[in-house]
Amino acid sequence: LKGAVILIGNHPSYLDPAIMATAMLPRKIRFVTSRDFFRTRTTRFILNQLGAIPKMQFRTDTQAIKAILRTIRDNGAVAIYPEGQRSPDGCLQPIDPSIAKLIKKAVCPVVLVMEQGAYMAWPRWSKSLRPGCIRVQIRCLFTDGEIRQLTAESIQHRIVQAMAYQEPVAQKHSRSRYRSLSPALGLDRICHQCPACGRELAMRSDRKTITCRFCGNRGQVGLTGLIEPCLAPGQQKTGHFRVWEDVASWHRWQIARLKNQMSDPAFCRRYPAVLTFPDEAADGPALQGTLEMTARHLSFYKGQEEQLMQEPEIRIPLENRSGISASFGRYFDIAYQDRVYRFTIDPGQAVIILADIIRASGD
Repeated sequence: LKGAVILIGNHPSYLDPAIMATAMLPRKIRFVTSRDFFRTRTTRFILNQLGAIPKMQFRTDTQAIKAILRTIRDNGAVAIYPEGQRSPDGCLQPIDPSIAKLIKKAVCPVVLVMEQGAYMAWPRWSKSLRPGCIRVQIRCLFTDGEIRQLTAESIQHRIVQAMAYQEPVAQKHSRSRYRSLSPALGLDRICHQCPACGRELAMRSDRKTITCRFCGNRGQVGLTGLIEPCLAPGQQKTGHFRVWEDVASWHRWQIARLKNQMSDPAFCRRYPAVLTFPDEAADGPALQGTLEMTARHLSFYKGQEEQLMQEPEIRIPLENRSGISASFGRYFDIAYQDRVYRFTIDPGQAVIILADIIRASGD
């Protein structure tokens, strides 16, 4: 394709921009990138040199939209990841309808770049690359003529259908191997709830295993990235001994249990937290307090949990939110009324619970 083009792709891994850029050589691409990566001087310099377009995640960013449309008018190529974040479990995340509206406004060809294997090569919960096979398929999803004829709703429907992926499920069939000395390390940032005893924030991972600290339920992760039951030395197998075979199935089970609990009007999760403001001065205030999450609101109170009778420092509605920008195991960012709030949670493992509450609230 010559001239203006929008590229969209699934987003299972840190590797995705490099894979897309290589697959589309010699075409030069401007990537729409989370504004979070522009906060440090070194990465900001590199991204500016590459022509990346900064965008606030999970909210309308008029400056980013203007930059995208300006690039299209100049016959350039823009790459967008409609999920807005790397997938925590290797499956398609919710896609905001604003992507379809942007495509309808731009009226240029749209190319779909789909990967298989990138999540297994570098899952979001892992700090290390795992060399192995990655397959890439590229095709034209929309011509400019089709875009003129379709409604934004029809465009959205076709994007969701075309992008549907479940990498761990496909891995069960392919059994490809991804080399790693620590295939399980970090898995507990996503898979926190024990399938045997049902307790939250129960699982702990080391290099090759993930274990419940309450009941001893244990799984082992091999080079395929799949999980198998594993007895600890001297442990007797019982009927309560079980794990999910893959991250996606485990995460889906956790979300289903959470949704069921959220139907209770008294549903609530509370954790000690530190509130900071990452887009503001480095010496700005860090507020110690308690984060409270219900099915409808996120609230932050100064002080400890026993002081929650006071009015919250901030209350953010969760309605119409599809996700949050998160560093699983550490903190998450949420934008509200032109300000970005960063909550560092104790324990950091609870970040996945809060992200899943927000996702479930939007379903």
